[in-house]
Amino acid sequence: MIVIPQIRQYYQQFRTALRAGTIFAALGNRVYPPTYLEEINEQCRIFYPLYAAPFFVAWLPYLSIDPLLFPNEPLFPALRLGLTIVGISSFVLRKIWNHPSKHRYISLGMLYYLIVATGVLTGLSKAHPSYIGGYCFLITVLGAMPAQLFHLYTSLVASLLVFAGLCFANNVHFDTPTLQYSLQDLISTVGVTILLSYGWSILRRNTYEKGRALQESNQRIQDQHRELEAQNHDLFSMNHEKDELIGIVSHDLKNPLAGIKGVIDILRTDDEQLSPDFRQKLLMQVNGGIERMFNIVKNLLDVHQLESGMVGYAIVPMDIEPHIEHILNFYSESVEAKRLTIHFTPQSSPDLVYADEQALLQVLDNLISNAIKYSPLGKNIFIGITRHGESVHIHIRDEGEGISASDQARLFTKFARLSAQPTGGEHSTGLGLSIVKKLVEAMNGEVWCESEVGEGLPRGATFTISLPSIVSVE
Repeated sequence: MIVIPQIRQYYQQFRTALRAGTIFAALGNRVYPPTYLEEINEQCRIFYPLYAAPFFVAWLPYLSIDPLLFPNEPLFPALRLGLTIVGISSFVLRKIWNHPSKHRYISLGMLYYLIVATGVLTGLSKAHPSYIGGYCFLITVLGAMPAQLFHLYTSLVASLLVFAGLCFANNVHFDTPTLQYSLQDLISTVGVTILLSYGWSILRRNTYEKGRALQESNQRIQDQHRELEAQNHDLFSMNHEKDELIGIVSHDLKNPLAGIKGVIDILRTDDEQLSPDFRQKLLMQVNGGIERMFNIVKNLLDVHQLESGMVGYAIVPMDIEPHIEHILNFYSESVEAKRLTIHFTPQSSPDLVYADEQALLQVLDNLISNAIKYSPLGKNIFIGITRHGESVHIHIRDEGEGISASDQARLFTKFARLSAQPTGGEHSTGLGLSIVKKLVEAMNGEVWCESEVGEGLPRGATFTISLPSIVSVE
């Protein structure tokens, strides 16, 4: 009882060893090519070790027979040596030749030489039974080779004609029982080989067609699976965006509305008792809440228009500096309120880029307002412009708490809620930087952020916009 499990173990090890071999591994991972000729070429590559064996080992038994039976026939050693030369040449050609159908052409050359040379040797031997046996063996091998039927039958006919011609020249009459039996073996071998080769050819083609159809079906299934995965990912993203949008509506819009409602209630019930200054303060709160809601809705509409391709761009040459100065003037009160210092020195010559004016203003507005929003009281903001080959870089650097590596990975995505918080109670929807990225890319530019967070490192973040430049005008 102990022997049987051991036998099974050895059998499994033997099967594993076979599967690990070159031929079995190639057959186990078949990728069917587009045409049947390419399939034949591939089969010639896979089965080369099998049909190449006769060129190196099949003639070894005749090393002693040839000199004994035909010592004065120079063609015997020459043709035997030719087998080895063809075998070695085929091995070398497989390594150095780069033709796409090289395996098929190499196998055809080997096929024709092998069978015709064997016909010559058998004919020169005057149909000696030992040579007829080898001839029959090689004809059988011929029928199993992965080649087109035309070449199989053509080479076989050529070989038989050479054999018959040499037998006629050597006056071989097949009048003895031994020669008659040898001839019968040869005829039956040829007949069986023709039938088997035809059957093998049909089986090979049917296997290819079924395998190809199954492969295409599997490919379609894989494509559909990938498409479904992509659709599921899109649905997941849309569902996530829907949740984010609901969060904005329920939180970011609810709070300002609640504040406005509270102010209106105060004005409605206690209007006569309120001082003008306090009434003005309440109205400013209402205005601030309305402006906050307006910015939220505007950002949502901007994202929708950018993603749907509804925004048109007029890319023209323009100077960057006036746009930066316009944005800085707009935020001058916010800068003074946080006691920030803006470092920006206009250049002596204009920095001209190809851009859309409204898109550039929106990008600069977003990045500069972010620098102000995330800067602590009394800090600095640095704005610079540098030229790099065929592009102009706009750098905006603050001295805030910086942006972590994990936050940088999702910095320009929609609804990105980062760990860094505004320093003056300002509000962020998480949409601004995603809008910046889409606008900059629409102007054939790039935008990125550089920031390192940790003890001993300079605090803050640097946002850089790269836009196509044109030659400066003096």
